Amino acid sequence: MTLPGVHAAVLTPVTEALEPDAEKATAYYRDLLDQGCDGIAILGTTGEAMSFDVEQRLRFMEAIAASGLPPERITCGTGAASLAGAARLTRAAFDLGFAAALVMPPFFYRDAGDDGILAFFDALLARTNARSGTILAYNVPRMSGITFGTQLVRRLVDAFAGVVAGMKESSNDSALQREIIAQHEGFAVFPGSEAYLAQALAYGAAGCISGSVSLWPALAQEVFRTRDPAKEAALAQRRERLSGLAFIPAVRRLTAVARDDPAWERSMPPLTPLPRTAVL
Repeated sequence: MTLPGVHAAVLTPVTEALEPDAEKATAYYRDLLDQGCDGIAILGTTGEAMSFDVEQRLRFMEAIAASGLPPERITCGTGAASLAGAARLTRAAFDLGFAAALVMPPFFYRDAGDDGILAFFDALLARTNARSGTILAYNVPRMSGITFGTQLVRRLVDAFAGVVAGMKESSNDSALQREIIAQHEGFAVFPGSEAYLAQALAYGAAGCISGSVSLWPALAQEVFRTRDPAKEAALAQRRERLSGLAFIPAVRRLTAVARDDPAWERSMPPLTPLPRTAVL
């Protein structure tokens, strides 16, 4: 199961040939774990997973698993539009020893409803022999068009007791998070932003899984440990710097500057780097 704490939803470095660069990624991920992250989440939204095909993702997962990074501190995004693709990726995440699979619902048929999403998870878990505590639902309605509301979460928990053990809640709806935490003891909820981390911890969140944590891991970890309101305000102020900008290109720009390597600005199409005139 994904450890409680501060997790960076990490970028995927991209080569000039538009392939995931596992060698560059390994050094970056190791630095984040050393600098304060309790864990990392690879191949999520910030990692541009949906812009890579299944084979590219599998090769990258295998390379990261063989890199010497601690697999128990790695959560892996395995959502896909097709059931077969999601099943292959999820099985691989388990076989490679990652802490958990982060599963976005299939996102093309947005009118599927709760019954359809439940049927997808039923079919997925039947094909993956998921163990207890190994699945995190990924609530990212801005991208998927589908919301894991309280009724759907209740049905998932009832149907797959102990297997669907938590969620990354990237709508950052604190009321939804509070309700889910109150209804399901032991269900780990990770907000998708560190901006209100201390507040979320106070109402029972397990930590956060955020794409911008990679920019200030030590400060995020300090807020997690101390819940200091002044530190949380400083953390929120840093996150606010990204407001109004294209999020992934902004994180890439700041990472490129921090690592003195302009190649970090390269995304998979259709994403493009920030304009040089952008102020960060």
